[in-house]
Amino acid sequence: MFRKTAMVAVTAGALTLLLAGCGKTTLSTTKTTYKPNGLVAAVKGKSNVKKVHYQLDGGQTKTATVRNHTFVIQVPTKTTRQTVKIKAGSDTTTVHVKGAKKLVGYQKMATTYNQALIASKLSKSDQQAAKKLQTEGAALKKQQATIQAKVKQAQAQIKAGGTAAATGAKTLQAQQTAAAQLKTKAASLQTTQKQVKSQLLPTKTPSDGIKNVLTTKDYKIRLNVQKGDVLGAAMIVPTKAFKNKTRQKNFGTAFALMTTTTGANAKKVMKQFQKETKDNSGSTTTIDPITSKGVRFTIGVSTSDLYIFMTK
Repeated sequence: MFRKTAMVAVTAGALTLLLAGCGKTTLSTTKTTYKPNGLVAAVKGKSNVKKVHYQLDGGQTKTATVRNHTFVIQVPTKTTRQTVKIKAGSDTTTVHVKGAKKLVGYQKMATTYNQALIASKLSKSDQQAAKKLQTEGAALKKQQATIQAKVKQAQAQIKAGGTAAATGAKTLQAQQTAAAQLKTKAASLQTTQKQVKSQLLPTKTPSDGIKNVLTTKDYKIRLNVQKGDVLGAAMIVPTKAFKNKTRQKNFGTAFALMTTTTGANAKKVMKQFQKETKDNSGSTTTIDPITSKGVRFTIGVSTSDLYIFMTK
C-alpha cells in the first residue's frame, strides 16, 4: 500500500515537472550585435510566445509578432549605437545595433535633386532662359533700392514740373517694362515647376524615422532621416515599369539624380547597374552590390518590385 502511494506521488511529481517544462517561455536571438543593412538592422530571434515586447534605448515599448517561433524586429539605424531590450514573458535579453554613417544632409539632397530634376525637364533654350532669369532677378533685386529712389525723385520732379520730370518718367517707364517682362518669364518658369512638382522631394525636412518621401507610379523614394541627416535611401521600382520606355526613363532620371545627391559617380553606377540587371536571369533575388566613392548600392529583386538601397 505504501509502495503504491509512493509510486503515485512520484508519477504526479514527474507530470508536474513535465507540464512546467512545457509552459516555460523561451527567448533567444541570432546575434548579440547587429549591423545596419539598408535602412534598418534586422534583429532576429526565436520564442514560443505569440508576441515579444521590445524597447529601443529605453524608449516606448513596442511589440513584434512571432510566427513559427521566429520574430524579426526592424530597427531604423542611427549614427549612434542602439540598445534593444527584448522581453518574452518573464525572460529578457539585450542586443545592440551598430551605428550607421551619414549619407547626406536632407536639405542638401532635396535642393540638389529638385534643381537638377527641374533642369532635366526643360529644353536647352529654356534652361538658358532660366539661368538668365535668375541673373536678371538678382540684378533687379540689387537695383530695387536705386529704382525706388529714382521713382521718388521722378515723382517730385513731375510735381515740380520741368524737363527733369520727363526724363524721370521715361526712366521709370523703362524700369516698369523690364520688371513686367521679368514677371512674365518668372511665371513661365513657375508653370514648369508646377508640372514637375509631383516628382520633387519635399522641401521640408521629414521627421525622424523611415518613410516614403516621394511616390510616383514609376518609383518610390524611401528615406531613413535622423535629425536632418539621411542615413539611408531606397528606391522601390515596380518590375513592370521596366517594360515601358517612358516609365523606364523616368526611373532612370530619378535614380541618376539620387546617385548624384549621395556623392557617388552617377555615370559609373548607372553603367554597372544596367550591366548587372541585364546579366540577371531573373532566377536570383539579389544582384551584386555596386560601390562608388564610398556609397554602397545594394540591389534586391522580388516578384513585383526591384529595391535599390543606398548607404555608406
